[in-house]
Amino acid sequence: MKKRVVGYDIIKCIAMFFVVMLHYSFYTKFYSDGLAGTAITVLCVVCVPLFFAVNGALLLPRDMNTVKHYRKTLNIIIVVTIWKLLAATFFTLVDGSHPVTLKNLAIFLLGGGFGDYPTGYFWFMNALIAVYLVLPVMKMAFDAEQKIAFHALLAVLAAFTVGKDSLKLVLQMAGTTTNHDFASIVNPLGEFYIFGSYGYVLLYVLVGGVIGRYLKQTREESTDGNALHFLSRISPGKACVGIAICYTLTLLIQRYQHATHGTNLTVDNGYWLLPTFIATVLILLTLGQADIQGTGAKFFQIVGMNTFGVYMLHLAGLVLLSRLQSLSWFEFMGTMNSIAVTLLNTLLCACVFAACLATSALLRNIPYIGRLFTL
Repeated sequence: MKKRVVGYDIIKCIAMFFVVMLHYSFYTKFYSDGLAGTAITVLCVVCVPLFFAVNGALLLPRDMNTVKHYRKTLNIIIVVTIWKLLAATFFTLVDGSHPVTLKNLAIFLLGGGFGDYPTGYFWFMNALIAVYLVLPVMKMAFDAEQKIAFHALLAVLAAFTVGKDSLKLVLQMAGTTTNHDFASIVNPLGEFYIFGSYGYVLLYVLVGGVIGRYLKQTREESTDGNALHFLSRISPGKACVGIAICYTLTLLIQRYQHATHGTNLTVDNGYWLLPTFIATVLILLTLGQADIQGTGAKFFQIVGMNTFGVYMLHLAGLVLLSRLQSLSWFEFMGTMNSIAVTLLNTLLCACVFAACLATSALLRNIPYIGRLFTL
C-alpha cells in the first residue's frame, strides 16, 4: 500500500468542501448572492484546479505501469457509468419535475447532461477520464531527459488557457472604460489550439506533477537535478500573503463581472485566470509540505480516501436539503441579513459534507458496494 502524503489529503479535504460549498450556493433555497455570499463562493474558485493539481502531484512523479493504468481507467469508466445510472434514477424518482427519454439517458452516459436535471457536476469525472486516457503520453514527456518538449507543452497550455483568458479579461476591462470591444481581438487565437476546453485541466495536472516532484525530492532530501530550488525561498508566510492577494484580485474580478455582465456568485472562466493559477500553485506547494501526526492526520486521511464518494453523493444531499428548506422550519432564513444567512449556510453545507463523508466511509467497507466509492 502506497504511503499517503498527509498534505495532499489536507488539500483534497479543502478542495472537496469548496466543491460542495460552491454547488450549495446554486442548489439551495436561501443562499445570499450579495457580497457576503459571493466572498465565500469566490474562495471556492480554486477547488477544481486543486483537485487536478493534486492528481498530477500524486501520479506523475511515480513509476507508471501502462497496462495497469488503462485497467484502472476502464474501472473508473465503469464506476462512473454506474453512478450516472444511480443519479439518473435519483433525479427521475425524487425530483420528477419533467420527463426524460432513453435518448437523454444515452447522452448522459456519453458525457452530456440528463435533460434539465442538475447533473452537470459529472463534467469533472468526464474531464478526469479524458486526462487518464492521455496520461501515459504526458508521463513520457514528464520523464524525458530532454525537457524542451515538456516545457514547450507547458508553454502552449499556459498561453492558450491562463494567458489568453487573463489577457482577454484585461482587454474587457479596457473596453469597459473606453466603450470599445478589445476582447474579441484574441478570440481567433483558439484556431491554433488543439487541446479544447479541457486544456487548462492538462495544465494543472502537469504543473501539479512538477510541484509534486519537487516536494518528493524535498521529502527524500534529494535535490540532485532539481531545477526548482527557488521554491524553497517561498516560505509559508509569503505563500499565505500571495494566496490572499490572489483571492482579493479574484473577488475584484467577480465584482467587475457582476457590474458589467450580471454574473452572480461565480467568476467567468475563473478556473483558468492567472490569480487562480498562482493561488493553486502556492496552496499545493505550501500544504503539500504539511506534516501533521495523530488524530488530525487520520481525519484528513479518511476525508482524502472518500472525496470521490462525497463528490458523487453531495448533489443528492443538496437536493434533499433544498426540499427540507421548503418546510416552515426554515422560513426564518429568509428574514436574516446576508452575513448571518451566509454563516448559517456555511454551517449547513458542513452538515451536508459530513453526512456524505460518513455515508461514503460506511459504504466503502461493504463488499461489492464499496467498489463504487473507491477509485
